[in-house]
Amino acid sequence: MNLLDRAIAAFSPQAGLRRAQARMSLQAIAHYRSASVTRRTASVRAVAGDADAVAAMARRQIALSARDVVRNNAVAERAVQVLVNAIIGTGIEPKLITGDDGLREDWKVRLRQLDSVLIDADGMSTLAGLQRLMVRAMIIDGEALMILPREAGPNGLVQVRVLEADFLDDRRQGRAENSVNALYDGIEYGPDGRVVAYHLYDDHPGSAVSKPDWKGLTSSRVSADRVIHLFRPDRPGQRRGVSWFAPVLDDLVALADNDEAQMMRQNIAACFAAFWRSDKTGEAAGIPPKLAPGLIQQIGHDDEVVFANPPEVTGYDDFARIHLRRIAAGLGITYEALTGDLSGVNYSSARIGRMEMAANVEAWQWTLVMPQLCAPMADWILRGWAYAAPNLISALRNARISYTPPPPAIADPKTEIQVAVQKVEAGLSSRAAEIRKLGYEPAEIDAEITADTAMRQSLAALKAPAVAAAAQDETQKEDRSDD
Repeated sequence: MNLLDRAIAAFSPQAGLRRAQARMSLQAIAHYRSASVTRRTASVRAVAGDADAVAAMARRQIALSARDVVRNNAVAERAVQVLVNAIIGTGIEPKLITGDDGLREDWKVRLRQLDSVLIDADGMSTLAGLQRLMVRAMIIDGEALMILPREAGPNGLVQVRVLEADFLDDRRQGRAENSVNALYDGIEYGPDGRVVAYHLYDDHPGSAVSKPDWKGLTSSRVSADRVIHLFRPDRPGQRRGVSWFAPVLDDLVALADNDEAQMMRQNIAACFAAFWRSDKTGEAAGIPPKLAPGLIQQIGHDDEVVFANPPEVTGYDDFARIHLRRIAAGLGITYEALTGDLSGVNYSSARIGRMEMAANVEAWQWTLVMPQLCAPMADWILRGWAYAAPNLISALRNARISYTPPPPAIADPKTEIQVAVQKVEAGLSSRAAEIRKLGYEPAEIDAEITADTAMRQSLAALKAPAVAAAAQDETQKEDRSDD
């Protein structure tokens, strides 16, 4: 401490301590170049605050921009399709885990309801379709909502409805009415920090049939146990999600702008124009107004024809490839999956590149979609089932619903299956685990194999007399031929 610091510390120890701490922090920063703002890092925005404070002002604008880009940009739409197909595919299938054979038979009836549009309150999508809709909205907007019913419908059927995050009444901030609960963007939190309710608009605030003035919109309080809020938490304590397109929007817009400029250059390059110079006045006799294929035209000694030199169109492939690779990397998918361009890879390199994307997809499935979306729905499915069949309540208490993600795409099934068999034989994996990796339930496979074996044995028993008679006839023919 210098003389000034000691003097300040003598009159105000706290101020002296802050000065000493600040000086030590400056000395520490001096050892990290990334902690100082230079000409090369002038665009970095080092903003303090939690995840929601940083994204609060930009979240809605990013979501609206992402929607516009996806609507009008084929690359963005393709990226969404790749992500949704990889994470959900034809649906993350619910499987009933129970030792009760009768319950498993009843589950088949329940599963047919889930595979129909009866589960959708709007009557448009199956369970798999609702899963795809939720994940698609999460990718584009950053978050999505699903509303569960207050109670099960007829026959214990659970009908749900998917809503955009726009339904959150973000006018509600601060404290809830007559409550110690806190409100943030229409989400109500209890004293322990857990979500207890959601305040949702009764109509979409941007709907053509809703009131144009947001102040005239009404919202209702919905208990948290009836709402599924799906989003990807990128920072601890994050309350709401941000569009997955946030890191790549600039590249998508730049690529689209460059495409438009490139098309203009192509049009200009295709314009093969000629300029006729002459000192003559009036109409030029003998000079054609347009060039035609195979034209042979005689011009005067005083005439001169100069042809335009259009710009060359080069370098576009490299520029586009760089941006497409950055877009793919920012979204966690491969360049080949985004573009369908396989010209620069062989089987081995494509498979290695796919492994990293497969790790991302598996993480999103098991740590995001299944715990946030599938698990709450499983509880409601069992609850509705118990409501419709009170006599099964005791059996349902010992049952649970697990979810099996869709099988990954296999480029070489023969090799992949051989590897799975070798892992099971070597004791490195179980048969059930390898079956689940293919998107099937081991219990169902075993039941089908048992049924097939019984069927083959039954058919063999039916064919046995005929086979024996045929064998006897053949033996008699051989005996007669020997005689």
